[in-house]
Amino acid sequence: MIDSDIFICEAFRQILVSPAAEVEEKLTGARRMAIANYLMEIPQGDKLDPEEMADHIAAFCELPGNEDLERWLGENYDRLDPEGINQIVKKTGDPGDEADAPPKQNRPILSNEGRDICEELQRWAREERDKQSKGGSQNVSNSN
Repeated sequence: MIDSDIFICEAFRQILVSPAAEVEEKLTGARRMAIANYLMEIPQGDKLDPEEMADHIAAFCELPGNEDLERWLGENYDRLDPEGINQIVKKTGDPGDEADAPPKQNRPILSNEGRDICEELQRWAREERDKQSKGGSQNVSNSN
């Protein structure tokens, strides 16, 4: 797993859990529901894997109509990782120099952190779908 995958997942999480007014400005109810559905439909084996989730997030943001979401993801990512790939190379070292070196000690912590972020994304998706379901049911019952 690459640290940048964790940053991508965290940057996306930050978009979704932004303060309500900011989220409304960025994400309409329909778009939040589309994101929730997309996250819920990701294969089970990928849902807690930051590397796979980063790929799914990038693919979703690259879909037509999601250009602004892709831009926000990039802005959040840049705030999380201002030095970009240079910072990752400094942390992990050049693989050519240390290809046979033992893994860095902080790796399990980063793996756990990445898994936790992925769990939060799934929790957000479930809660969003529940809100939409309850809101939809209430709207139907109120229209009678």
